[in-house]
Amino acid sequence: MPVTLRQLLNDYPGWQVQDMAGGWVAMRKVAVSPASGLSNIRCGRTLDELAANLKSETSDHHRQQPG
Repeated sequence: MPVTLRQLLNDYPGWQVQDMAGGWVAMRKVAVSPASGLSNIRCGRTLDELAANLKSETSDHHRQQPG
């Protein structure tokens, strides 16, 4: 089943999501330092693609935190 905008906003509350011409963009509500290696903006042609990109961003964040 395709991802809905409501699902995306619920799953990633730290991001603002907007419909742009030709796709979707997510911007962090609180910017991270460029030195963090993380993105402040992620894009996707569809909500499904954007969800996958945000999931990847979350995975990257967990890998970078000391555990």
